Amino acid sequence: MSTIDNDRFQFIAETLDGTGGFRPNTGDSTTSPVLSGKTYLIRYPRESTEKFARRNQVAWYRNFMKPSCVRFAGYLAKKPPTRVLNNPLLEAMALDCDWRGNSLDVFWTSFAITAKARGSMLLLVDMPRNLPTTLQDQMASRAFPYLAMIEPERVAYYEKNDQGRLSVVAFTENKDGETVWRVFTEEDWWVQKPGDLTNTDLRLEGDRHGLGLCPVLAFTEEGDFPCIGSYAQIADLSRRYFNAASERDEILRSQTFSLLTYQVPPEQVGFEAGTVAEAIGTHNMLIHQGDAPEFIAPPDGPATIYSDVIKQIEEAIRHISLTVEQPKQAESGIALTLRFQELNSSLTQFARRMEDLERRMWDMASRWLRMTDSAVVAWPKSYELADLNMEMSVLNAMQESGFPPEVNQAQMKNIISLQFATLDDVEKNDLMQAVDGMAAEIQTAP
Repeated sequence: MSTIDNDRFQFIAETLDGTGGFRPNTGDSTTSPVLSGKTYLIRYPRESTEKFARRNQVAWYRNFMKPSCVRFAGYLAKKPPTRVLNNPLLEAMALDCDWRGNSLDVFWTSFAITAKARGSMLLLVDMPRNLPTTLQDQMASRAFPYLAMIEPERVAYYEKNDQGRLSVVAFTENKDGETVWRVFTEEDWWVQKPGDLTNTDLRLEGDRHGLGLCPVLAFTEEGDFPCIGSYAQIADLSRRYFNAASERDEILRSQTFSLLTYQVPPEQVGFEAGTVAEAIGTHNMLIHQGDAPEFIAPPDGPATIYSDVIKQIEEAIRHISLTVEQPKQAESGIALTLRFQELNSSLTQFARRMEDLERRMWDMASRWLRMTDSAVVAWPKSYELADLNMEMSVLNAMQESGFPPEVNQAQMKNIISLQFATLDDVEKNDLMQAVDGMAAEIQTAP
């Protein structure tokens, strides 16, 4: 039996969605909080139950994982893949790939977000059960394959064949308010109660598909399934950030308020501190002898240390997520260039994995439709992301230094290719020709 670390993937999923232990349940805020369910805050050794519940009540979670994955998927979407579909059913599937009206490019963007966070995802290529006899009826009733995402934390059991592809997959789903297992093999599928796959008494429904391959496809960021991706470090750092922010807030709540000190002269008798503490306020006057009362504040050292630690965590997350936006403090040009190169390399590697997955997806869809023709797909082989401000600075420096017009023209075309990467080839070619025309005018000018 092949095992999978469901708890690890579930933790990453909660980091991505900001749920579970990152959203502790403390009941009604108008009453004394009572912690129920799990929390990722770590309790102090001498912290009472009520105080720990109150700390969970005011805890807040800053989501670093979701923006990082969305940004990464957005870079992928800037250069959409090209497809050649040789069948009207496949063309219709590209326009509505998940039976919910979403196009394939929209579906891949959502898939990339979840896959980048976890490092692994499963894709089910399924088929409606009732098939019309004519192509027209099949198009009208949307009787062609559809896609569904399966998170790895839902996988209960899986097997692989000799080629390393999934041959048996059982994953959990909700059916009429109950948790059941949906099982796919290379020849059959069925729904059963959780338990032994060989026990036919547990099966609720099923049928034979006869594809010769399991319609559940595995995607990994690198290596074999299952794979924990590089962004899993963001999940671990997010948990530490969650605790550090809560601990700093606790320090601020307990030590921020200043205290009024009142020196009692030795000769004064009958001094009642409780009466004075209750009476002193902004509405009355304080009479004193000797040194004047003053406020004392606790040192800010502990809170400052926590703030520094939080900044270090944020910086570590920026490096792991390959964030290339300019920070508040200027980053050297070489460091920023290296960050762009690392991001481009990561995008290229991810895109090649996605191209392989889409090719296998179209092959599985063709098997469902009992057709030999499949689709031809090509994802970009390179992502030329760069800092446009730096590229413009280079162009200005070239022009001021008297570089030949051909050199300036090449740099202009480079900037156009970076800025207008999403344009089609015809529009981009018109812009390139405009640069050539401008250079020709400069050469013929008197």
